[in-house]
Amino acid sequence: MSITVDLRVIAWFIIFCIAVVVGVFMIILLKNCLKVVDKVNDIIESNSESIGETLTVLPATVKSIDELAGSAKVTMDKANSIVATVEDNVSDTFDSFSVNAENVLSIINIASTVVKSIISAFSSSK
Repeated sequence: MSITVDLRVIAWFIIFCIAVVVGVFMIILLKNCLKVVDKVNDIIESNSESIGETLTVLPATVKSIDELAGSAKVTMDKANSIVATVEDNVSDTFDSFSVNAENVLSIINIASTVVKSIISAFSSSK
């Protein structure tokens, strides 16, 4: 008795076994997906009233948010212009203070020169 082994038959057998294993995994995957879909369906059905209310209010909420964003933009523009004005005023005040400080220093210098002249006039008369 002799047995001949054909490689084609072995290859087809291996391919069939792989296909069966992949098929079993696909069936398990589909079963798990169906469980997830059933759970999602139950959640949607139990909360359908809340979902409906949310969908009803959603357009008004989006409109309010849009108006709020526009208002915030206008407020930011006004704040930027106020900051620029304050910055200019502070810069002008600082420049004015610098000029006034120089004038005060000049007056103090002149006054000290006058005082020195008066002191030297009284001390030379002795």
